[in-house]
Amino acid sequence: MAIGSEMKNRSEIEIMAAILGAAVSNWEYKTTIMNNASVSHSQLSRYLTAAVEKKLMEYSEVTGLYRTAEAGLVFLKKHEQLCLLFPAISDLPEISKFNPVVSESYSE
Repeated sequence: MAIGSEMKNRSEIEIMAAILGAAVSNWEYKTTIMNNASVSHSQLSRYLTAAVEKKLMEYSEVTGLYRTAEAGLVFLKKHEQLCLLFPAISDLPEISKFNPVVSESYSE
């Protein structure tokens, strides 16, 4: 995914999901995860530390590689389910006091 306007202002959960998703199928180097998740090196370092501490990711001291652990896969599945339940803010209809559905609740 290219870095663009859609990449700005991602939540911490979205960033963690991107990092976990970058190392699902194989053991990966930090650089590969950083590029695939579209995060900076400092972001990657912070999130990888947290992910390993929370056992969402595994780290091999022998190879220096990372992969998503079982708990990380559960996180990704739940994140995917929530994304299906709740549309992106840009996909929601505009709410204003001039909207007939909303204006009824204003007058009450």
